[in-house]
Amino acid sequence: MRTAKRLQARVERIPLTLRVWSIGAAGTAYLISGMAFPRYGDSPTVQWALLACWFLSLVAFILLANEVTNRFSPRARRRLSTLRTIGSISGYLGLTACAVLVLFVDRAAAMALFALVAFGNYFIAGGNGSHPIPLKHLHARITTRVAFRIIAIVAASIALILFCTSTRTAPDQQNANFTFMTGIFITAGGASLKVHSRARKLCTQISHQADSLVLTLDTLASGTADQRESRVSSARAEWMQLNQTLGNRIETGLPLHSTSLLPTPNRHRLQGLVNMALADALLGADSAAQARAELRELSDACTPRIDTTL
Repeated sequence: MRTAKRLQARVERIPLTLRVWSIGAAGTAYLISGMAFPRYGDSPTVQWALLACWFLSLVAFILLANEVTNRFSPRARRRLSTLRTIGSISGYLGLTACAVLVLFVDRAAAMALFALVAFGNYFIAGGNGSHPIPLKHLHARITTRVAFRIIAIVAASIALILFCTSTRTAPDQQNANFTFMTGIFITAGGASLKVHSRARKLCTQISHQADSLVLTLDTLASGTADQRESRVSSARAEWMQLNQTLGNRIETGLPLHSTSLLPTPNRHRLQGLVNMALADALLGADSAAQARAELRELSDACTPRIDTTL
């Protein structure tokens, strides 16, 4: 995280004109190295050099373009974020399909592509953390992140297996290869189930906590002043629990390589609506309609993935 911040700070010091030209140069290098890679199948050294150039130019393009978008208007940033999300999803699925197809032709190239698929998940995870999303898209956000993390786990496992079987080809090493393959597949299956189970637990908690908070908000405007104060305190405690759950990561608890369940702007908006409803409730007014509506929408988005047996 510190390294990324240092790189971003250095990028911000580059003049805007030079930065735009650098983006064009990085994109051109990315396209040229990607197109030239298949033409040098007989030279592993050149292939690895092109692969390194392709990867580094992609990283440079992302860093430079990400900083430039901060100067756009909020509406332009939302549109660009949507296009970037669609492009990253399409590109990741296309890269995965390409790796599967190459596996039947060239095992060495397939190993490199599967490793790229596994590492490419790093650029997708963590996205859209600073841009709000419609709450009705939350279910798709969770499903996509879980599916991509499972794809990355499987791709890394296949890359390891291909590397092991290509370097240990002696007949007396085949039993060891089979044992290694079995262990890798079992580990990958357990890791995939862990990711899926984490998403189900989070959705179950959010659905329960959001519904409970809605029921508490429904009773705020009624009763005596002492009763309203007690209910406001209960609603504030329930919101703190829900807000803490919403700040969790989808795929794993590691913040460096995972996506926040709900973007920060969405959580700030919910917090503002709930705080306004609680403040008005102490004065005997009922202004919690919008907060209740968004909380119900949040609960509905998580309902398809709930598992009450957890």
